[in-house]
Amino acid sequence: MGLELPILWLSILMFGGLGVLLLLGLPMAFCTGSLAVLFLFLFGNSAMLNMLPSRVFPFMTDYQLSAVPLFIFMAAILEKAGIIEELFDVVYKWLGGLKGGLASATVVSCTLLAAMVGVVGATEVTMGMIALPAMLRRNYDAKLACGSLLAGGTLGILIPPSVMAIVYAVVAQQSLGELLIGSVFPGLLLSGMYVAYVTARCYINPKLGPALPPTSASRLLKSSSFCAAR
Repeated sequence: MGLELPILWLSILMFGGLGVLLLLGLPMAFCTGSLAVLFLFLFGNSAMLNMLPSRVFPFMTDYQLSAVPLFIFMAAILEKAGIIEELFDVVYKWLGGLKGGLASATVVSCTLLAAMVGVVGATEVTMGMIALPAMLRRNYDAKLACGSLLAGGTLGILIPPSVMAIVYAVVAQQSLGELLIGSVFPGLLLSGMYVAYVTARCYINPKLGPALPPTSASRLLKSSSFCAAR
C-alpha cells in the first residue's frame, strides 16, 4: 500500500504490536513473521513483499541449519534422562564447601550444558528449575542467585556448539568452523570470570551465598567420590 509514517511512530507500532502478540501467548515465530508481512504490506510495496520468500527459502535450505534441530533434540534427551540434574549435583558436591559454591556450581553447570546443547532456552529453563530453588532454600541472596543463573545460561550463545553461531554463519556467509573455534576461549573466559566474581562477592559478604557446613561438605564430597568410583 505504500503508506508513509515517521520512523518514530513506525518503531512504536512495530514493538507495540510485538508486545501485544506476545502477551496473547502466540509463539515468537508467528509474532515476528506476521508483523513483518503486515508492515511490508502496509508500508512497503509489492516488490518488497515478493522479496521476502526469495530471501527466506535460500537460508532455510542451507545444510548448516540442519544442526539446529539436532542440538535441540540433544537438549531434550539430556533433560528427560536426568543427566543435567546429576551433573549439577556432582559439581555442587565439589564446590559446596566454598562460599557461594552453589552459585558457582550453577555457572559451571551452565557452561558444561552450553557445551552440550548450544541452546540458551534449554539451559535457562532447565537450570532455573533445578538450581534456583536449591539456592533459595539455602538462603542465597535472590539477586545473586538469579544473576548467576542468567549469566551462566547466556553462555549457550557463545560456547560451541552454538545455534546462534550457526545462524550467523549462514546469514553472514562466514566459516562456521572458524566462528566456533574463535568462541571457545571467550566463552570459557567469561565463565571463569563469573565464578571468580561470585566467589569474591560471597567471601566479602558471606550472607550473599553461605557455604555448606564442613561436615555436610565432607559428606557430600565422599559420596560423590564413591559414586565416581562405582
